[in-house]
Amino acid sequence: MHLDNKILVSSFLFISLNILVILSSNYAIAAENFTIVANIDLTTIPNPEKLKVIAFANGESAVKYIENVNDVKSKSISIPFTFEKTNDFVTVGVNDEYFVCAYALNATNVMKSYSCIEGNIEQPDGKNIANIGSGPKKTLSTGPFQAVEFGGKPDTKNVKINILVPLSDRKNVENIKVVTMDKGEFKSKSVNAGELLRNSTGNTIKFAFDFDRESGIGQIQQGDMYFACVSANELNPPEGTECEHKLTKIISRENNLFAR
Repeated sequence: MHLDNKILVSSFLFISLNILVILSSNYAIAAENFTIVANIDLTTIPNPEKLKVIAFANGESAVKYIENVNDVKSKSISIPFTFEKTNDFVTVGVNDEYFVCAYALNATNVMKSYSCIEGNIEQPDGKNIANIGSGPKKTLSTGPFQAVEFGGKPDTKNVKINILVPLSDRKNVENIKVVTMDKGEFKSKSVNAGELLRNSTGNTIKFAFDFDRESGIGQIQQGDMYFACVSANELNPPEGTECEHKLTKIISRENNLFAR
């Protein structure tokens, strides 16, 4: 083979190998993550200034702040959140549950109104759309942005939330993670549930969470929505992550929510 032909063949092989490496790398990156895109309808927010947008999926949480919302020319804004498909507790799958909330803030970062939605993962390898602030109010969505009036004793410093996780049908479960959120603030706990069940006469585990009433966007009030999610591979089927939500009703005493 002539020298020129050898050079051409070598160059072709080198380029082909590099393309394969790049394609393989991109595929690996894509396969390791999934995305939740919060499509936020701005038309139901009077004089929007700032947004705090939070998302939870697959045992993990994420927070983003959006400044100068009043400069946005379109009627909506899209905020993407990327999550890893696999962590120490669970691997994401179809029908796993997630939630997204958007909080409209004033210039001093105090919440004026909020909108939340709970949904199911449809694309564990790709993009999942969560429409916030639009549509009617229903079980899994608050619909348009809504305000929360002052409620509860003004001198109360903490809000207590108990998350109850029934596991009578999952006694083989081991490590689980429970995450709860109120007014944009997250708290989490992880335990060896199997060990707790073996040393208990009951089948329900209680997780007690104590929130500082002064959140980063104002005081937690009656009417603020809180969420709880429990994640573990052993919860499959039907879901590796299950979520529930409720309105904060009691400021001075305990709020209870079953997460399954």
